Amino acid sequence: MYGIANKFGVSVNDLKSLNNLNSNTLSIGQVLKIPDSSNNKLTYTVKSGDTLYSIARTYNTTVDKIKELNNLKSNTLSIGQTLILPN
Repeated sequence: MYGIANKFGVSVNDLKSLNNLNSNTLSIGQVLKIPDSSNNKLTYTVKSGDTLYSIARTYNTTVDKIKELNNLKSNTLSIGQTLILPN
């Protein structure tokens, strides 16, 4: 996981978040989404009390767009989770 993150200039946490992974274990043939490391997207680390709605409002985007960028199936967030946001 570290090698892939390093190769693409992203963090391991961003890789895990975007791909809904709970560990650093990968399988042969597994396909990963790679976060956009250009300036087209921002990252945000979830803090206590954050909701998708409050983050979307702060960054002038929508909950649906955040969920789509991060491949989220629910509105549940974890403290310390890294989200990709549209710039």
